[in-house]
Amino acid sequence: MIGPARDTTPRGVAATRLAAGYLAAQGVAVAAWWTLLLAWPPARGPFELGDPSVLRSFLLPDVGFGLASLLAARLVARGRPAALAAVAVTTGAVGYSTAMTLGHVAARGEGVVGAVAMVLATAGSALCLRAVSRATR
Repeated sequence: MIGPARDTTPRGVAATRLAAGYLAAQGVAVAAWWTLLLAWPPARGPFELGDPSVLRSFLLPDVGFGLASLLAARLVARGRPAALAAVAVTTGAVGYSTAMTLGHVAARGEGVVGAVAMVLATAGSALCLRAVSRATR
């Protein structure tokens, strides 16, 4: 079989299963979060970064991030060779959004709740990247 070697130890299998589950949950959470924000405007307050249009500007990139998370979850769960690349793209996407959010918080002092959520999502994605990277060595 052509492709990366798989870590078939119990620890490696558990780590990749956990990564796939986290990435799937993250993709669903992104969709649920935006559904809440669009359906119930009062929920936006803690996440707004000054002008409401700034928060809305994250919608399209977040759709991409959510879809990337779901695709990565599927590839990891199936042990596909492209899994590592998909998790890396997902981690990069959330990392960039996190950096942008932190920049807004630093400049305006608003949107701290969103920044904390983004930092946690970035950390979770990075841990998934580490697990998948180790499992495919």
